[in-house]
Amino acid sequence: MPNFKFKLESVLNQRKKREETALIAFGSAQRALQAAKDHKISLQNSLEQALFRREGLGTQETAGIHSFQLETDFIQGTKHRILQSDQGIARAQKGVEKAMRVYLAARRHTRSIELLREKALEDYKRERAKLEQKRLDDLLVMRARMSTISEGEKSQ
Repeated sequence: MPNFKFKLESVLNQRKKREETALIAFGSAQRALQAAKDHKISLQNSLEQALFRREGLGTQETAGIHSFQLETDFIQGTKHRILQSDQGIARAQKGVEKAMRVYLAARRHTRSIELLREKALEDYKRERAKLEQKRLDDLLVMRARMSTISEGEKSQ
């Protein structure tokens, strides 16, 4: 009996490639989400430092109104950038969710072909075992016939 060959092997390979591509896209989306979160944390730290600097301007005698106004403008701009980064995080989160759905669908498709392959392999093994058993049975029958023939020749 020839070795096992799955009829849909090329389909299985193609589905595995799609699954790998979807997994790479999912990882990329997760990295983008983490980058957006890191950017927001950086902006929040920058805001905290600016607030601290502005409070320090009140204790300095040499600080003028321009320094205070400049720091206030920076704080307002940073708050606006934080809001924008929240929107970026929401977009990145949607991208992660979409990439996850695509990956899971690709995984389901691959798994369905893998299940067909496993079933075909089991059938192949069963057929092979049946054929092997038939050969053994034939061999035993042949031995029994040969022994009866040789016993018959001895008795004559």
